[in-house]
Amino acid sequence: MDQKSITDYYQSTAYPFAIKFFNEIKALGVTEVAVSPGSRNTPLVLAAEVTGLNVKVFLDERVAGFYALGHAKVTKSPVVLICTSGTALANYLPAVIEANHSGIPMIVCSADRPPELRQWGAGQTIDQVQIFGSNVRWFYDLPVVNNADPSQAQSIAIRAWDRSVAGRGPIHLNWPLCEPLEPLSDLVVPEANLKPFDSTTFSEAGAQRLMQLGEKYQNGIISIGPNDLDYNTMQRIGWFSEAVKWPIIADPASQIRGQNVSGTVITSAEVLCGSLPFTESLRSPDVVIHIGLAPTSKAYKGWLSTNPAKHHIVISPTVDWFDPSNSITEAYYGDLFFPYSQSSETLRPHSEWLEQWKKGNTIATSIVKKYLQDDHNELSIVKAVMEGVDDEVRVMLSNSMIIRDAELAFTHITIPYRTLCNRGANGIDGIVSTSLGASFGSEEKVICLIGDVAATHDFGGILASIRLKAEMTIVILDNGGGGIFNFLPISNAINKEQFDKYFLTPPMIPFVEVLKSLSVDVSTPQTIKDLKADITKTMSKSGLSIIYYQSDTDSTLRAFGSIRDAFDQEFGQEV
Repeated sequence: MDQKSITDYYQSTAYPFAIKFFNEIKALGVTEVAVSPGSRNTPLVLAAEVTGLNVKVFLDERVAGFYALGHAKVTKSPVVLICTSGTALANYLPAVIEANHSGIPMIVCSADRPPELRQWGAGQTIDQVQIFGSNVRWFYDLPVVNNADPSQAQSIAIRAWDRSVAGRGPIHLNWPLCEPLEPLSDLVVPEANLKPFDSTTFSEAGAQRLMQLGEKYQNGIISIGPNDLDYNTMQRIGWFSEAVKWPIIADPASQIRGQNVSGTVITSAEVLCGSLPFTESLRSPDVVIHIGLAPTSKAYKGWLSTNPAKHHIVISPTVDWFDPSNSITEAYYGDLFFPYSQSSETLRPHSEWLEQWKKGNTIATSIVKKYLQDDHNELSIVKAVMEGVDDEVRVMLSNSMIIRDAELAFTHITIPYRTLCNRGANGIDGIVSTSLGASFGSEEKVICLIGDVAATHDFGGILASIRLKAEMTIVILDNGGGGIFNFLPISNAINKEQFDKYFLTPPMIPFVEVLKSLSVDVSTPQTIKDLKADITKTMSKSGLSIIYYQSDTDSTLRAFGSIRDAFDQEFGQEV
């Protein structure tokens, strides 16, 4: 084949278009690509590599999806996911859902057959059009790019970046690709034309509204759910709360516990709002300002639903917001606290409302501390993990029991810890894989605190962490299955055989033996003291470490119940 024929043949492939897209998306700020093996996606994979993007390979698309989620959580930049056609794409769905609900940018690029092969029984071909439905910010079914004008790739890259980053969520690009799939000559990378841009991140009107409400109402609450707040924003929130004398109800994943930004931070809302003596001592709030995702505390959410505020404002990290009780009266997007500084005028010198919350919090934290000395209950175990970390570590809190344990176990943590969690859709999918992405995205040590069922669900993420030599510690807390179901009414409504079979579902996996067979460093501490020591060791140790610890669900149940009873008694005597 002569040079002209080679050039013509090259121009009929998908490579010029694909290279143009990836080069422009790189210029906009994308650095990371996660691919899974396949044939149809060959042009996309090679185009991403030749443009200089950091390409990682994941055998399981589910792992890749959650890796992308974790990476974007810490970098704020979307990871491009590339998969072949067929059911491979469907495996991204849990991660896409979580990204959608938690407002995390993500760009999915799926290879597909050309239109003439769809719906005619061609191998590895499914209907990929709008496969994610309303769970993506944008879907676009590209033209068959083999003969398309590469200049169109620039417009698609701009739209993909804008819809994902400014819209804070996942987008899906479907790429119909014709053969030939392989390159027949050297791949040429043109100069990129695009530059990064910023979108508006605050609302001055919203900030003025907060000040108006602060001046008018004494009984207000600043509620911070799972979030990725930076320290400067936390400081401004603290100054505002001090000025208006409103308590800050801080979720364990709010980032604000342990930061010492204000004396108004309340860390025991789960105990306070679940206590009849305490809630009866309060009036309904006049104002609730909620920042971020939905709070973890079930008791706090229950109290708000039965005591709705006159003004319930949500400051959302995305253009969407949660409102399951239909109580939100106003919604804003961005940083509404930007005008406030330490020198801001104090609007009121004293507040009985705030003092009642602080008194309850003092009593609750003292009581909780008494029950965090047990080697077997999960509250003690989760607390011990946190006491062993330093402020250069990010802690990934798994859903189900772990995040709920943290609600109480972190009541008096004083280190400025930073958490990660998937609280958008609250699934146990991909917890290890998300941690893996965060580890590579931040280049910091990540500790993944996970239960035995969630670890089983994402064992592929553990395998990927081994293969990629992650700087990460995985703490597997084995409570013999789905321990959270012991806290639900179903545990007493059916017999033990039914409960164990259909709900508890212990994995029955010999974690230690399996992991050691993979040449992984696994420690098995038996006491809280030993656990703290093992966590401390991982702080100065490179590579992947896994800690396996067994807890006792009955001890955990007793601890939760004893804390509530002790608080009711002590606070009841105070009022």
